[in-house]
Amino acid sequence: MKRLLTKLVLVSLTIAVSPQLIGGVSVGGIGDAVRAALMYGLLYVVVGWLLSAVVGLLAIVPGILTLGLFFFLVPVIVHTILLKWTAGILHGFTIRTWTAALLLSVLLGLLNFLIDRRKDD
Repeated sequence: MKRLLTKLVLVSLTIAVSPQLIGGVSVGGIGDAVRAALMYGLLYVVVGWLLSAVVGLLAIVPGILTLGLFFFLVPVIVHTILLKWTAGILHGFTIRTWTAALLLSVLLGLLNFLIDRRKDD
Protein backbone atom coordinates (compact mmCIF):
# COMPACT_ATOMS: atom_id res chain seq x y z
CA MET A 1 0.00 0.00 0.00
CA LYS A 2 2.88 2.35 0.83
CA ARG A 3 4.47 1.68 -2.57
CA LEU A 4 1.19 2.41 -4.35
CA LEU A 5 0.75 5.73 -2.52
CA THR A 6 4.37 6.65 -3.21
CA LYS A 7 3.86 5.92 -6.90
CA LEU A 8 0.63 7.98 -6.94
CA VAL A 9 2.36 10.97 -5.35
CA LEU A 10 5.37 10.79 -7.68
CA VAL A 11 3.27 10.36 -10.83
CA SER A 12 1.02 13.24 -9.70
CA LEU A 13 4.04 15.48 -9.15
CA THR A 14 5.51 14.49 -12.51
CA ILE A 15 2.23 15.32 -14.24
CA ALA A 16 2.00 18.61 -12.31
CA VAL A 17 5.53 19.64 -13.37
CA SER A 18 5.26 18.35 -16.95
CA PRO A 19 3.86 21.61 -18.45
CA GLN A 20 7.15 23.33 -17.56
CA LEU A 21 9.15 20.54 -19.23
CA ILE A 22 6.99 19.60 -22.21
CA GLY A 23 5.22 22.00 -24.53
CA GLY A 24 1.67 20.95 -25.34
CA VAL A 25 0.83 19.69 -21.85
CA SER A 26 -1.30 21.73 -19.46
CA VAL A 27 -2.52 20.94 -15.96
CA GLY A 28 -4.98 23.09 -14.02
CA GLY A 29 -3.39 22.43 -10.63
CA ILE A 30 -2.19 19.75 -8.25
CA GLY A 31 -5.73 18.44 -7.79
CA ASP A 32 -6.05 17.96 -11.53
CA ALA A 33 -2.66 16.24 -11.57
CA VAL A 34 -3.78 13.80 -8.86
CA ARG A 35 -7.04 13.11 -10.74
CA ALA A 36 -5.03 12.57 -13.94
CA ALA A 37 -2.69 10.13 -12.16
CA LEU A 38 -5.66 8.21 -10.74
CA MET A 39 -7.47 8.09 -14.10
CA TYR A 40 -4.27 7.07 -15.90
CA GLY A 41 -3.76 4.23 -13.41
CA LEU A 42 -7.38 3.14 -13.70
CA LEU A 43 -7.23 3.11 -17.49
CA TYR A 44 -4.01 1.11 -17.34
CA VAL A 45 -5.61 -1.52 -15.11
CA VAL A 46 -8.89 -1.71 -17.05
CA VAL A 47 -7.80 -1.49 -20.71
CA GLY A 48 -4.00 -1.35 -20.64
CA TRP A 49 -3.60 -5.11 -20.82
CA LEU A 50 -5.88 -5.34 -23.88
CA LEU A 51 -4.17 -2.41 -25.58
CA SER A 52 -0.78 -3.99 -24.85
CA ALA A 53 -1.92 -7.23 -26.50
CA VAL A 54 -3.24 -5.44 -29.60
CA VAL A 55 -0.15 -3.25 -30.02
CA GLY A 56 2.05 -6.28 -29.34
CA LEU A 57 0.32 -8.23 -32.12
CA LEU A 58 0.67 -5.32 -34.52
CA ALA A 59 4.35 -5.07 -33.59
CA ILE A 60 5.24 -8.62 -34.58
CA VAL A 61 6.40 -7.82 -38.12
CA PRO A 62 8.35 -4.65 -37.16
CA GLY A 63 9.74 -6.56 -34.19
CA ILE A 64 11.07 -9.33 -36.41
CA LEU A 65 12.49 -6.86 -38.94
CA THR A 66 14.34 -4.97 -36.19
CA LEU A 67 15.51 -8.18 -34.48
CA GLY A 68 13.27 -7.51 -31.48
CA LEU A 69 14.24 -3.89 -30.82
CA PHE A 70 10.79 -2.62 -31.76
CA PHE A 71 9.25 -4.53 -28.84
CA PHE A 72 10.92 -2.07 -26.45
CA LEU A 73 8.60 0.61 -27.91
CA VAL A 74 5.37 -1.29 -27.26
CA PRO A 75 4.99 -0.11 -23.61
CA VAL A 76 5.80 3.47 -24.62
CA ILE A 77 3.15 3.37 -27.35
CA VAL A 78 0.57 1.91 -24.95
CA HIS A 79 1.27 4.54 -22.29
CA THR A 80 1.15 7.32 -24.89
CA ILE A 81 -2.32 6.21 -25.97
CA LEU A 82 -3.48 5.92 -22.35
CA LEU A 83 -2.21 9.43 -21.58
CA LYS A 84 -4.12 10.88 -24.55
CA TRP A 85 -7.26 9.06 -23.40
CA THR A 86 -6.77 10.39 -19.87
CA ALA A 87 -6.43 13.93 -21.21
CA GLY A 88 -9.56 13.43 -23.30
CA ILE A 89 -11.60 12.33 -20.28
CA LEU A 90 -10.49 14.99 -17.78
CA HIS A 91 -11.07 18.73 -18.11
CA GLY A 92 -8.11 20.04 -16.08
CA PHE A 93 -5.48 17.96 -17.89
CA THR A 94 -4.74 18.56 -21.57
CA ILE A 95 -2.23 17.06 -23.98
CA ARG A 96 -2.40 18.87 -27.32
CA THR A 97 -0.11 16.70 -29.46
CA TRP A 98 0.90 13.08 -29.74
CA THR A 99 4.52 14.17 -29.42
CA ALA A 100 3.80 15.73 -26.04
CA ALA A 101 2.03 12.52 -24.96
CA LEU A 102 5.01 10.48 -26.14
CA LEU A 103 7.47 12.66 -24.20
CA LEU A 104 5.34 12.48 -21.05
CA SER A 105 5.08 8.71 -21.51
CA VAL A 106 8.88 8.44 -21.67
CA LEU A 107 9.22 10.67 -18.59
CA LEU A 108 6.74 8.56 -16.62
CA GLY A 109 8.45 5.39 -17.86
CA LEU A 110 11.79 6.63 -16.52
CA LEU A 111 10.14 7.49 -13.21
CA ASN A 112 8.59 4.02 -13.05
CA PHE A 113 11.96 2.44 -13.84
CA LEU A 114 13.61 4.39 -10.99
CA ILE A 115 10.84 3.48 -8.54
CA ASP A 116 11.03 -0.22 -9.45
CA ARG A 117 14.83 -0.16 -9.29
CA ARG A 118 14.72 1.47 -5.86
CA LYS A 119 12.47 -1.33 -4.67
CA ASP A 120 15.16 -3.90 -5.45
CA ASP A 121 17.83 -2.08 -3.41
